[in-house]
Amino acid sequence: MSSFKESIWQFFKIDNPSTFREDYIDPTIDRERKPEKVSKSDKYNILKAFNWYPSHYSKYERKFLLKFDFCVLLFLSASFYTKYLDNANVGSAYVSGMKKELNLKGNELNYFNTCYTVGYAVFQIPITLLITKPHFSRHLLLFCELAWGMMTLANAYVQNANQMYAIRFFIGVFEACSFPATYVIISSFLTEKEFFQRAGFYGAFAVAGNASAGALQTSAREHLDGIRGLSGWRWQFIIDAVITFGIFLYGFLLFPGIPSSCKKFGFFSEDEMIFARKRLENRVAFPKKFTWRTLKETLLTWQIYVGSALWVLHHQSWYSNGAKLYMKSRPDLYTTSMVTNWDSYMYCTGIPAAIIVAPLCKYYGKIIPVTLVMLTAYYACIILVIWDVPNAVLISAFFLQRPFRDGLAQVYYTWIATLCSDNVEKKAIVLSWVQALSYAVNAFAIPLQYNVADGPRFKKGYIINFAFIGSAHIVFLVCWFCDKYDWKYFPRFAGNRHLNNKDDISLTYDTSTDDSRTEIVDIESVGGTGVSKNQNGVEELFVRDREVDHTDSSSSI
Repeated sequence: MSSFKESIWQFFKIDNPSTFREDYIDPTIDRERKPEKVSKSDKYNILKAFNWYPSHYSKYERKFLLKFDFCVLLFLSASFYTKYLDNANVGSAYVSGMKKELNLKGNELNYFNTCYTVGYAVFQIPITLLITKPHFSRHLLLFCELAWGMMTLANAYVQNANQMYAIRFFIGVFEACSFPATYVIISSFLTEKEFFQRAGFYGAFAVAGNASAGALQTSAREHLDGIRGLSGWRWQFIIDAVITFGIFLYGFLLFPGIPSSCKKFGFFSEDEMIFARKRLENRVAFPKKFTWRTLKETLLTWQIYVGSALWVLHHQSWYSNGAKLYMKSRPDLYTTSMVTNWDSYMYCTGIPAAIIVAPLCKYYGKIIPVTLVMLTAYYACIILVIWDVPNAVLISAFFLQRPFRDGLAQVYYTWIATLCSDNVEKKAIVLSWVQALSYAVNAFAIPLQYNVADGPRFKKGYIINFAFIGSAHIVFLVCWFCDKYDWKYFPRFAGNRHLNNKDDISLTYDTSTDDSRTEIVDIESVGGTGVSKNQNGVEELFVRDREVDHTDSSSSI
């Protein structure tokens, strides 16, 4: 009986990090990587960008990553899927009977999104900071998942717009930790390269949530409408809630939290959690106590400001209900079922983009992949501004919004996370802040930019959107420059991110005019910088590049 109680207790207990071992229980296991074989032909081998389990990793490390993918990444991705399924359901339900049943006559659809956004934005930073704490990292995320599922279920029983406003607000509150907290958790397990490789997979689940919403809404309307006195659109929220409860159970049984808070759990042995912490030593920071000094240091680095501009501009681009409202206005071409189905097809365009773009950006460098995606965005912008074009051309513009929206979302957010790898609390602040800010801007800007009364043309909205796309491209280039050259041109605002990054290439640049360098400290021992003293005893630092660009084997600062 005591053994049974112990088995149950492991799902609720909170480990004390001070009791964690630092040495392995079984030190005889080979955990070391082999030297990686690099050749000039690697830049032509695009598949290497998607190799999650490289052959030079030890068998032990590959097995560990497989467990991570199954217990952590899959749980977080599936959770992300339901969040976007629900968000897309609101728009699909609106054109599938909700508008008539709830007697919606004005801008309520945008107000639903605004209420959700307010709850999401206000609680973003505090909840994400709590996730970094050992005693919250597992249980708070699971609690929010369960509460979110209950709120989603409540969507199915609303009788008026006011009830919907309240429910959407609390859905935003419980969803507040899902996106930024996920990136904090994933980055506590993975190196930067591994993170970029999997970011697309994670993002694809969000796109799949949007894509499947229309098909599920159509199916619910056609097969469940009237069952137990509920309309088809209401059944869609019930289905979403049931899926969420299943995902909660999956996480409850398998999700361990972050390595610094877990002794052992589920499929992860104690040695494997020790390995999880050791493999990222001198690469990423581990959670510490949040202080005002942390906040001050965060505000004195460029990452929070450039990251905010990049993410807000990206998030503000496009109107998620634009295609649906256009097709709804063309009953001569599209039935109600066709509206929701075609909207799903459009989202499907974003799935390959989400999976492919992030790994390619890490493997080849960001400039070329991002520029190619931007070309599709400019095409879509121009068509939507012109508007008076054949229906097929207009629909192609709605399709080609998705590579920008879905392909670059994971690139940008993962990029922001890795730019803050020197401090977990800073990472949590920046990730949650940029997300909260983007939603806060979205909350008041979307109803102004895309007033439903102006639909489906939205002439003003699409012109402004074109300006946002161009601005996002410029800010991307600014962020790329800062990432690559901040230590050289403005080290005071770079933060400590260049320290403790062993994925970098060792190289130096010399700003002196003589050959007076002596006492050079080994770069690897410092972690990200080389330190030397000149003949006057003044310390000088020289830094390694952070990103390997496989389009040019001679890449350097």
